[in-house]
Amino acid sequence: MAAGILGLLLAFLAVEHVRGRWMLSRRISGLKSHGEILSVSALEPKHPPADENRAFALMALSNRFEAALTNSSAYPPSMRFTAPGRAMVTSRLKQWSFGGKTTFDWNDIKEEVERVREVLIALRSAAALPAYDSGFDYQKGFVDFQLGPVVMVKRAIQVLNCAAMYDLKQGQLDAAHINLCALVKLAVNQKPEPLVICQLVRQACVAIAFNATWQALQTPGWTDDQLAALQAAWGGCDLPGDMGRAFEMERAMGLDYYRQVKTSRETLNSVLEQREGAGWRELMGPFPTEGFWLHYLHVPVWRIAWIDQDELRDLERWQIMIERERFARANSWSALPGRPAGGDPTESMPWIILFQDREKLGWYDRYRFLFSGGPFGITDAVARKTLFLQTQQQMVVTAIALTRYESRTGKLPADLDALVPSFLPTLPKDWMDGKTLRYRARPEGGFVLYSAGEDGKDDGGDPVPRKPNTTHRQIWDGRDAVWPVAATAEEAEAAMKSVTE
Repeated sequence: MAAGILGLLLAFLAVEHVRGRWMLSRRISGLKSHGEILSVSALEPKHPPADENRAFALMALSNRFEAALTNSSAYPPSMRFTAPGRAMVTSRLKQWSFGGKTTFDWNDIKEEVERVREVLIALRSAAALPAYDSGFDYQKGFVDFQLGPVVMVKRAIQVLNCAAMYDLKQGQLDAAHINLCALVKLAVNQKPEPLVICQLVRQACVAIAFNATWQALQTPGWTDDQLAALQAAWGGCDLPGDMGRAFEMERAMGLDYYRQVKTSRETLNSVLEQREGAGWRELMGPFPTEGFWLHYLHVPVWRIAWIDQDELRDLERWQIMIERERFARANSWSALPGRPAGGDPTESMPWIILFQDREKLGWYDRYRFLFSGGPFGITDAVARKTLFLQTQQQMVVTAIALTRYESRTGKLPADLDALVPSFLPTLPKDWMDGKTLRYRARPEGGFVLYSAGEDGKDDGGDPVPRKPNTTHRQIWDGRDAVWPVAATAEEAEAAMKSVTE
């Protein structure tokens, strides 16, 4: 009897082993036949010379950043709305507060800027270097994931942003222009880093650069050469393409991760110990077994029967997101099938089962998907945010072009076609619906420039929040994503007063 049960068990494990290996091999062969690159070495960016690498220059300044950010909580707001579609001009503020706590003014910023003059010079020199490479070792990948200090770029941009806002307040446009262009270059030119976390940090930097550029354009007196240089600094920004390459690299790193744990028991034990640590348990959830049962029963069975199935599931999760990101990039966010629109996402997105956490898996799947059974943090939200910011990049270069056109001709154009090719190489794209950004001149002066927003529906440039009782904190909260209008001094003062009361 016992021998019969043991025989059935061994036969079951053998079948699962063969089934998993066959399905994984078939899937990988199919992807390669369609031109997919699954090798880390083939996707790894070339490392630039050290003297051309701005990342190394920023690393050398890391200790000085700490001194430069001694009072970063005092930095002026880069984009704060008084009402939907109306934002405060920072240089016109006398003082500001965050959360109604401490009130700051420009004297606080003066001390900060004076203290970091030498750092600013070094940051501007770093921004002028042609390449960016943090030195991440892609060959070690996820098994020994040693990511460099990626936040140093954001810290550098915060310092430059603060200095640029202070320069604008003082009416020093030349100094503001130098700091602003360095800020934008640092944010935009981080292309060679095909890692999702690096691209997300970069996107946070691009958001700061967008706000800073909007602030600068509210100040008159810029020369055409200055505006053209700022516009050029924003050019060549391909956030969707760079995020797509990060997806592809991490898919390849995932395959390499399984290769390493398959071929080395020492590596597997190291990974298991890491995953059993408190930080990883909190992030990924606990294994279904632990201790003796995990190491001497569950893992041996998993290695024999299910490791290839586990790898296949991980591969499929990445492949789904890669294909969805590519579709959205080639078409638009609103064209993406099965976009979450409220309610149960599984009704419109049956593939969501691959993203469900361990608690939602059946008991059998919890055991066989030892690594891929945990939460998968890459969802449509990553692609959506990327397209948001690429649309903002298109908005900002268009706003600069409109400002240059008006400065040169004395009036705004009737339509965006008039900007091509003298001020824009092509018509600006709205990545939400795949059409051209919407524009019209205001009879009273100024212009309306907007995207159709997250739902891809053109509401005529309406910035009112899509959801009732939503606080308008960013342009994407509105029915349409509208290039903000400058709030009046009275509106800004009233809004600041409501914060401090």
